[in-house]
Amino acid sequence: MSSGFQVVMADLQQASATFRAESQTFAAIMPMSCPALPDGGDGAFDQSLSSLMQALDLLHLQIAGSIDNHAQKLQAAHDNYQHTEESLTQLCGQIMDPSKIN
Repeated sequence: MSSGFQVVMADLQQASATFRAESQTFAAIMPMSCPALPDGGDGAFDQSLSSLMQALDLLHLQIAGSIDNHAQKLQAAHDNYQHTEESLTQLCGQIMDPSKIN
């Protein structure tokens, strides 16, 4: 069925923690406010440069958010597998001993 694929619960949780930590590290490498930009000598150029830097700031935050989103998905996968494993264990116990059925 699974073609040799095996989910390792601890690996999912560790990957989630790593992604979460790295999203915070990535977010922290760029200052929250843009440093003063050089005067390009032309108002249009200066405005374009300012717009570009704002776009880079936004893109940087989006990438950090995307990395954190992957952390959340990995944690959700871990939680789903854990819940399924617990449910199957409980079902097996009920099959083996029907008196355990609530």
